[in-house]
Amino acid sequence: MSAQSMAQDSTGANNTAAPSNSGDIIVTAQKREQSINKVGAPIVALSADALKDKGVKSAADLAAAVPGLNYSPSNTGTTVYTLRGVGFTDGTLSAYPDVTVYLDQIPLPFPILASLTNFDLERAEVLVGPQGTLFGANATGGAINYIAAKPTSTFQAGMSLDFGRFNTLVADAYVSGPLSDTVKVRLAGRASTGDDWQYSYTRNDTTGATSTWALRGLLDWQPTERLTINLNVNGWRDKSDPQQPQFYQLNIQNPGLAPDYELNYPPAPHTPRAASFSPNLPLYNDTHLIQASMRAQYELTDSLTLTSLSSYLHAKRDAFQQNGGADFEQSMYGSFGTFNSYFQELRLDNGARGHVRWTVGLNYAQDDANEGIDARFSQSSVFFATGLRGDLVTLRQDTKNYAAFGAAEIDILPTLTLKGGLRYTETTRDGDGCVSDRGNDGLAAFFDILQGLFSGQSNLPPLQVGDCVSINPATGLSGRYLDRLKEDNLAYRVGIDWRASDQILFYANMSKGYKAGGFPSLGASTWTQFQPVRQESVIDYEAGIKARLLDNKVTLTANGFYYDYKNKQLKSKLIDPVFGALDGLVNIPKSTVKGAELAVSTAPLSGFTPTLAVTYLDAKIDTFTGVNAGGLPPTDYADTKMPFVSKWSINAGLGYEWPISDNWHGILGGDVAYRSGTNALVGNPAAYAIPGYTTLDLRAGVETNDGEWKIMLYGKNVTNKYYITNVALAYDYIVRFTGAPATYGIMASHKF
Repeated sequence: MSAQSMAQDSTGANNTAAPSNSGDIIVTAQKREQSINKVGAPIVALSADALKDKGVKSAADLAAAVPGLNYSPSNTGTTVYTLRGVGFTDGTLSAYPDVTVYLDQIPLPFPILASLTNFDLERAEVLVGPQGTLFGANATGGAINYIAAKPTSTFQAGMSLDFGRFNTLVADAYVSGPLSDTVKVRLAGRASTGDDWQYSYTRNDTTGATSTWALRGLLDWQPTERLTINLNVNGWRDKSDPQQPQFYQLNIQNPGLAPDYELNYPPAPHTPRAASFSPNLPLYNDTHLIQASMRAQYELTDSLTLTSLSSYLHAKRDAFQQNGGADFEQSMYGSFGTFNSYFQELRLDNGARGHVRWTVGLNYAQDDANEGIDARFSQSSVFFATGLRGDLVTLRQDTKNYAAFGAAEIDILPTLTLKGGLRYTETTRDGDGCVSDRGNDGLAAFFDILQGLFSGQSNLPPLQVGDCVSINPATGLSGRYLDRLKEDNLAYRVGIDWRASDQILFYANMSKGYKAGGFPSLGASTWTQFQPVRQESVIDYEAGIKARLLDNKVTLTANGFYYDYKNKQLKSKLIDPVFGALDGLVNIPKSTVKGAELAVSTAPLSGFTPTLAVTYLDAKIDTFTGVNAGGLPPTDYADTKMPFVSKWSINAGLGYEWPISDNWHGILGGDVAYRSGTNALVGNPAAYAIPGYTTLDLRAGVETNDGEWKIMLYGKNVTNKYYITNVALAYDYIVRFTGAPATYGIMASHKF
C-alpha cells in the first residue's frame, strides 16, 4: 500500500478522506476545499479506500459505518436516514428527507433517487447538524455529499470483482485520462447480480434476487485558463427484488371479523432470511434514473470566482412489494412514480485565502413527482368488515424552491475566526391527491353510500371507476383533493473558531435549519388525511474540539450539542369523528436532542491502526398530544423518547499491515458496530421495539506495495446477528424489516 493510501485508512471514522500533498485531509463541506481539521463543524468523511475496506455499497452500509446515523427501509422502498435523532420516517416517495444526499453538491432531492449513487467515489462526506445556509432546506439532520472520482491528467484504469454469498457478483470498472491538453474524461460503472437471499417459511419459494447496473461519465474541459467546465452524465437501473418483511404480531383492525387463516398464521422465525409472501400477486421492481449536471467555474479575477451548478434528472419507479408479511392478500402494496427535478445555483466567492472569505449566491429548484400506491387487502378483517378489496392512490406534488444565501468567515485575530451565514428560502408546493376504485374493489359503491349520508343529498350520480372517492368534510361529497402549501424561512449559522495551535481547533456554533412541509401519499377516506404537514426547524447549539496529538500520530474530535426541535414531522394517526383513527401526517410541537460525540484514531503504530467513534443521544418529545402510528388512543406523549434514535452508537475498528515480501504486504482488519435499542413509534410501545444489536465485520488479504493488485477475503455480520431495522403496521399485522444476514466473499482488484 502506498504511503498516501495508508494515510487515508489511518485517520479514522471521522477523518478518513483524501489527503492533500501536505498530508491534511481535504473536504468540501463549506463548498470549497479545506482541511477537515480546519473546519469548525462536525464532519464524518470516508475515503475511497475506507469505503471499499468497510464494504460500503448501500445506504445500510453507510449507516453502519457512521455513528449517530440510522437507516430504515419503508414499505415503499424509499430509504429513511435519521441523523442525531432528526429524520422523517414517512414512506411517501415524494417526501423531502431530513438528511439530503448530494453528488458533487448537486442534490438528489428524494431518497429513492440516491439508491445507486455510491460507486467510483473519491470519498463520502457526512455533514452533521443543520446545513441550511449552504445546502438549503431539507437538511435539518445533515447532508451526505458523495464526491465522485474525477478525470485524471494521465491514463488510468482499474477494475474489481467481488463474489460473495448467494452467488452475488459485483463488478466495478473505470477508465480515465486526457483526450487533449484541455479535455479529460472518466467513465465508470458498476453491475451486480445475485440469487434469492430470502426464503418463504410457509412453502417452498424464494425471493430477493439482485440485479443492478450504474454508469457515470465525467468530462472536465478547461477552454481557457480561467474557465473550467465539469460535465456529469450518469444513470442506473435497479431490478432487484424488494425485501419482504416478517410477520411479527397480530393487530386486528376489526376483531371478530378476521378469518381463521389470518388469526392462526405462524409468525416468522428469528432468522433474517425468513419471510412470507403471496405466490398469486406480482413481486418485482424496476426503478431507473438518468441525470445530467454541469459545473461551470470562471475566475473573474485571481481571487473572485463565479460558479454555476446546473442539473436535470428523470427517474421512474414501478414496483410491487407486497409487504403484508403473509402468503395471502392481507396487506399488499405496489408503488410507482415518476420524478423530474431541475436545479440551478449561481454563486460568487473569493476563495479560501485571505482574512475575509465569503460566498453569496442564488438557488432555484423545481421538483415534480407523480406517485401512486396499488393497495390490496381483500383477505384481511378490513375486507370482511366493509366488503372492500383495495384501492388505488395517486399523489402529485409539484414544488418550486427559491433561495438567496450568503456566508462569511473573518479572521479577527491570527488564531480567532468569526463565521456567519444566512439563507432565505421560499417554497411553493402544489398537492393533487386522489383515491379511486381500480375496477373491482367495491370502493365506488361504498363511497356512493357515504357521500349520500354525509351530504344529505339523494340521487347523486354514482361514482365511476377512476373517480376520486375521498370525502370533503365541508360538503360531504367525494372528489379530488387540491391544495397549495406556501412557506418561507430564514436559516442561519453563527460561530467562532479558536486555533489554540496548529494542531488544536476549538469551535462553537449556533445554526438553524428547516425542512419543507408536504402532502402524504395514503389511502385517504377523507380530505383531512391529505392535509399537509408544516415545515419543521432545528436550532443546533454546539461546541467541539479537533486535535492532532503526539506528533500527529493521534487524531481526536469531540463535541457536545443541544437541539431545539420545533414542529417535527411525523407519520401518525388523525382522529376523524366518523372514520376514527386514520393515517396522516402531524407536527410534534416541541422536541429536544442532547448529545455528545467522540472519535479517536491513530496513524499506523507498528502496523496497527485502531479507531473508535462514540455517539450519545438523549432525544425526547417535550410537547405532543395525539395518536401514534399504531393507532393507540389519544395520549399525552410529553417526556417520551423520540422514535428511531439509538441512545448509544459505537464504531470500533482495528487494522494491521505487515510486509510479506519486497513487493507484497498482508492486511488484517475488523470493525464492530453497536447500536442500542430504540422504537419505531412515539410512546415506545413494546410491539414496535427495535432491540439493540452488535455486528462484526472481518477482512484479510494481500496487496502489492504500489496498490496495483489487491485480494481480500471478507465477512460482514459474521456472527449472523438477527437485528431489526424497522417495525411497521400493515393493516392486521405488525411486520418487521430485518438487517442483512451473514455475508462473505472474495474481492480482487487491479489498477492498470
